[in-house]
Amino acid sequence: MNDTHDTRGAADEDLLDDDAAGAPYRHLASGRRRREPSAPLDLHDAGGPRLPDPSRAAIRRGAAPAPAPAAAVAPVLPPADVPATEPVAPEEESRTSAAAVAGAHAARTEPRVRTFEEVVIPPRDEQLEASLQARRRRRRRRNAVMLSVFGVFVVLLTVGALFLNSLFNLEPEDFEGPGEGEVTFVVEAGWGANRVASELVQQGIVASDEAFLEALSESDAEDKEIHPGEFPMQQRIPAARAVEALVGSADAPVHYVAIRQNMRLKAALEAISEGTGSSVDELAELANQPAAFGLPDSYTNLEGFIHPGEYRFPVGTEPKEVLQQFVDATTEKLAEFGAGDPEQGYRALKIASILQAESRPDDYKTVAGAIENRLNPSNTETKGLLQVDSAVVYGLDRYSLEFSAEEKADASNPYNTYQHLGLPPTPIGSPGDRAIEAAVNPDENDYYYWVTVNIETGETKFATTYEEHQRNQQEYRDYCDANPEICGR
Repeated sequence: MNDTHDTRGAADEDLLDDDAAGAPYRHLASGRRRREPSAPLDLHDAGGPRLPDPSRAAIRRGAAPAPAPAAAVAPVLPPADVPATEPVAPEEESRTSAAAVAGAHAARTEPRVRTFEEVVIPPRDEQLEASLQARRRRRRRRNAVMLSVFGVFVVLLTVGALFLNSLFNLEPEDFEGPGEGEVTFVVEAGWGANRVASELVQQGIVASDEAFLEALSESDAEDKEIHPGEFPMQQRIPAARAVEALVGSADAPVHYVAIRQNMRLKAALEAISEGTGSSVDELAELANQPAAFGLPDSYTNLEGFIHPGEYRFPVGTEPKEVLQQFVDATTEKLAEFGAGDPEQGYRALKIASILQAESRPDDYKTVAGAIENRLNPSNTETKGLLQVDSAVVYGLDRYSLEFSAEEKADASNPYNTYQHLGLPPTPIGSPGDRAIEAAVNPDENDYYYWVTVNIETGETKFATTYEEHQRNQQEYRDYCDANPEICGR
C-alpha cells in the first residue's frame, strides 16, 4: 500500500502558528478556513472572550448600535524609561497587547453620548413658520368644509329616506282576503268609529285602524253610522268588506244620546228623554230607584252614575235598559281604577264630581289630595269641613258659584259643606274618567285650600294656611270685578 502524501504539510502547520502568520485563520460557516488573517482587534486573537458582532438586521431594527469605524492601532512601543534594546518578557508583552486591544474594542463598541449643550437646535425660519400657520388654517377650513358637506349629506339622506318611505307606503296595511273562518263581531252601544276599528284589529278581522277608517270615509253608503248589534264576519278580510258589513246594516234606526262631563242628573235625564223619546218623568222615577240597577239601597239616586259619553240605542229600547247601560259604564270604570267596592266607589264618585266642577284635569290629583286632608278629622285648618262652593250651589240648584253670606250660613242646605262635615249626600254631577281615577288615587300633599283665580284659563292656586288662601281669594275677587259677565254677576 502506497503512503498518501499530505499536501497541507508543514506550510499549514506554520500558518496555524500565531508567531508564524501573526493571526489564526478565520473559520467560515462551510467549515473551510480563510487564509487572510483576522481583524487586528479581535479579542479572540488577544486571548480574551469573544464578543458577538451585531448583525445587520439587528442594527437596522435599532436593537444594537452600529459599530464605529475601527481606529488605527498604534504599534505598542516599550516604555520610554526602558531601553529599546532591553528585551520584554513574553508574558508582559502579551498582557500589554491584550489591554490595548480591549481598550480599542471598547472604544469601537460603546457609542458616545452627546450632551444637551452639544445639541444645537437651529432657530425656525420666519417664512417656514408662516408657511406652517397657513397650512394649519387650510387644514381647519378643509375640515369645516368636510363637516358641512357631511351634514348636508345626512340631511339629504334623511329626506330621501322619508320620501321613499312615503312613496312605498302610501296605503295603510290591509288584508287582501278572501277571509278565514267565521266570527261574530259585537258592537256595543256607545262605540264610535275609532273604538270599532280598534276592536276589529284586536279580533284579527282587519289589518289596521287606518285601513278601516279610510274605507269608512270612502264608503258610498248614505248612512255611515255603525249601529250596535251582532255581525257575522270573517277574519283577515279587507277593510272595505268590514265596512260593508257594518255600515247601514241595522234593521231599524237608532237613538243617539250625548252626556257631557259634570252634567247633573236632571239635565242628563232631559238629554236621554230627548234622544230616546222616553218620558222625563218615567226616567226620573227609575233614577230614584238605584237598587233596580244593582246598586245599594243606601244610594239616594243615580246622580254620578250617568257616565259621560256618546251612546246609540236601537229604537224601542226600554228606558230602564237605557239607564242600565249608563250605570254599567260607570261601575266598570270604578272597578278599572280600583274602587270596585260599592261603598268605596260611591265615595270616589262624590270626590270625582267635586274635582270635575272645581278644577282643571291637570289639577285633579292635587285637589283630590287637598280634599283628603280636609276630610281628615284631625286637621286643625278646616276641622273636617270641605267648604267647597260647587256643592253649595248644587244644593241651591244653581250653576253660578256666587252665593250670599246668608246662603253660606244656611244649614238647611244638605249640600252646604261650610256647615256640614264630610262629603255631600250624593255626587254633584257626572264625572269623567280622569276625575274618577284621581279620586281613587289622589296625590299626597299638605294643601287645605284651593281657589280658581281665573275662570277663563282655569288657573288654580293652592295654599296650606288660611292667610295665604285669603290672598288667593282676593285675586279671584279682583278678577270677577274686572270680568263680571264671566263670573255671572
